[in-house]
Amino acid sequence: MRILLTGGQGFVGQHLKARLQDRLPGHILLEDPMDIRDRAAVERFVRNEKPDACLHLAAVSSVARAEAGADDAWTVNLDGTLILAETFETYAPQASFVFVSTAEIYGASFSSGQPLDESAVIAPVNAYASSKAAADLAVGNLSREGLHGVRLRAFTQAGTAQDEGAILPFLAAQVAQIEAGQQPPVISVGQLDARFDVTDVRDACDAYVSALVPPRPLPNGTVLNICSGVARTVRSMAEDLLDVAGISASLRVDPTLASPSGLASMQGNPTAAREALDWSVRIPWSETLVTVLNDWRYRITT
Repeated sequence: MRILLTGGQGFVGQHLKARLQDRLPGHILLEDPMDIRDRAAVERFVRNEKPDACLHLAAVSSVARAEAGADDAWTVNLDGTLILAETFETYAPQASFVFVSTAEIYGASFSSGQPLDESAVIAPVNAYASSKAAADLAVGNLSREGLHGVRLRAFTQAGTAQDEGAILPFLAAQVAQIEAGQQPPVISVGQLDARFDVTDVRDACDAYVSALVPPRPLPNGTVLNICSGVARTVRSMAEDLLDVAGISASLRVDPTLASPSGLASMQGNPTAAREALDWSVRIPWSETLVTVLNDWRYRITT
């Protein structure tokens, strides 16, 4: 299988390449530093390399960065995705096109406080989510025209080499610094009771690979939530990390650290992904905690 991977140098991309190696050892990974907004370059690459599938991760994926440069977010997240999907529809019509979308597109629908499934109303509340929602809908529309598109709406992920913009590494970095005597025993957070559905990035990547080689054919335009189905508060995540480290610290609310997404709760329903991909979260929460904390223990000493 010849697989075009976009965004392969990012946090998720690095983990995905390792999972591809484990699951599909005979695959040929196609990566190119092309700008996905350059239609001529994308068309030339797809015509020449003839990929059997595309895993599309490339995006302006930071809420804060998207708000600071909304034009860039729209041109990359929407225009780039459209160019890539249209090129596959035209020049590689038999190829699978797996688009890694985001649960952020549900936005205001999370205010229900209930786990959301794929039928939830798309109601983005920031530039990042809006641009990804538009791309998600565009891939869905092209799939009705013949693109072999699959949309994976990923919830919060956690793992090694992740920056502090995500909730678990944000907390783990502080716990590691407290443990090393680099900061007082106080963890600062934006909200204590905000709830996130966190999946180990290795499990999420397993779902992405399974979407390439599903146990049963997936209808064009399939939408799947990639999540654990369990929502944890910021307070409980901080306390779990402190337990792993075997130390004590107080928790302090700093309103300036509030999530840029503006969402106080994000929880999904993974039933559809479980049924379509024979996939489920397999890595225990305790292992994810140790993995992320050990990563930050190493990073603060180098």
